[in-house]
Amino acid sequence: MSNHSFVIADVFTDRHFGGNQLAVFTDGSMLDTDTMQNIAREMNYSETTFLLPPEKGGDYRVRIFTPAHELPFAGHPIVGTGFVIAATGLKRLSSPSTELKLETGVGIINVDVAIKDGKPGHTRMSQPLPEVRGRFEDTERLAKALGLERSRIDSTELPVEPIYNGIEVLIVPVDSLASVKRLEIDAMALRQISSEVGAETVLVFTRETVEPSSTVHCRVAAPAAGVYEDAATGSANGPLGYYLVRHKLVDLKPTTLIVSEQGYEMKRPSKLHIEVDLDTKSERVTAVRVGGGVVISGRGEIILGSGA
Repeated sequence: MSNHSFVIADVFTDRHFGGNQLAVFTDGSMLDTDTMQNIAREMNYSETTFLLPPEKGGDYRVRIFTPAHELPFAGHPIVGTGFVIAATGLKRLSSPSTELKLETGVGIINVDVAIKDGKPGHTRMSQPLPEVRGRFEDTERLAKALGLERSRIDSTELPVEPIYNGIEVLIVPVDSLASVKRLEIDAMALRQISSEVGAETVLVFTRETVEPSSTVHCRVAAPAAGVYEDAATGSANGPLGYYLVRHKLVDLKPTTLIVSEQGYEMKRPSKLHIEVDLDTKSERVTAVRVGGGVVISGRGEIILGSGA
């Protein structure tokens, strides 16, 4: 019989029971892949992470699982795991920021955790640079899978684009906050579209927001990963920031700051702070970072073995 401890974190929020839930197993070294997958299915959060000894010079190797399968990279799991490492003393804190290097399936991801009064706070990850992988032209079928009229997408006069940054997201613009709020997702139909374009997630956004301080409002579905809806998706919001800058939907600056609100319809309001660095002469994006608040909301253990 063996006991394996985990920490529950709410990511991209500054309050308990907001943001996106994450279970972090602080020592996954004695667990095989099948057991990790079974644990992730048992936890039934959108993602569960496992910390392992580093192999490529990082601080930790991180494996990320949805209830359905392993991911090479994800947003809120990396941000949340970085915060948990700092908050539980798995790396010595340094002010004003503790720097972490986390080994993932897409390479080493840099995470910095702001330290104030000796405690961890705002946590930010750097992401692989996004790349556009074509366009999805069948907006009639996509709108139907989202429970909307085609005009809700087409009237924006913006493209539906698959964007890859380690995993692929399909970025879908719609005309209004009301349209985003009334999505009725046909999971099977959306999963088929996701499969066709190779997208792990589908992000629907509008520039009409709930909070005056926000830039965009979005909802994210991940039918290919077995997640009907996600409360806060860092991996998808990085490409969203890139999309907004690329199509000049925000004021362009050397570092463009974007606030994305997500999870409101799930009663788990989340705020994702996106930073997009731009070479203003060439208008080429040179870096994308996504961060936010994290709150530890629980601890526990999984018991394995015949004596459990």
